[in-house]
Amino acid sequence: MRKKYQCQVMLDVVMVSILLSLMGFHLWSEYVHEWLGAVFFLMVVLHVSWNIHWIQALFQGEYSTFRILQLSINVLLMLLFLSAAISGIMLSRHILPNFIMHNSSDLVRKIHMTSIHWGLVVIALHLGVHWKMLANFFCKIWHISPDSVLVRRILPALLGMVSGYGLYAFIHRGILPYLLLQVDFAFFDFEESKLLVYWDFFAIMMFGAYLTRYLIWLTIFRPQ
Repeated sequence: MRKKYQCQVMLDVVMVSILLSLMGFHLWSEYVHEWLGAVFFLMVVLHVSWNIHWIQALFQGEYSTFRILQLSINVLLMLLFLSAAISGIMLSRHILPNFIMHNSSDLVRKIHMTSIHWGLVVIALHLGVHWKMLANFFCKIWHISPDSVLVRRILPALLGMVSGYGLYAFIHRGILPYLLLQVDFAFFDFEESKLLVYWDFFAIMMFGAYLTRYLIWLTIFRPQ
């Protein structure tokens, strides 16, 4: 297995960890939140640069339904990253306090919150699109047969339970109003466990990714 691909997957795992920290804004100080956001943005740039061959091949070959879906999700994800990054820079009070674009208005804060929450959803879709590839990767490095009972029965059952909890966490944490631009001010529980926050947002991501993977299989690959 190529070393570059192993590094890419490791980078993705670190990015997900930082993303969960960013979703738990109240777990860390504002200073730490801004630096985590800056590191996450640099990792996104690195992630794109390592996949530059995909961008270079955009105007080559035919477009299947799956390829159109993949392109749409990636373009939407990049727009959300840019929206979150630009609004984050405008709100910055520690890294770029005197930046010419500084603007801490309610509108910018609302755009930032909405971009971050939509980003979480679309990252889940992005993971779902690459689910099969990632599953093969982990089977190879852990020396597990794709046809084993563990892969075909036990893991899908476990992921199904995690996804079910993710749906509950999605509703319980009121994510939908954020996506619909209905939240002007976020209210945080500063006493809640960090572990619970990480687990909830991880489960929400798994719910989106697993549902995406299932729908792709049901509508695109199964009919073939």
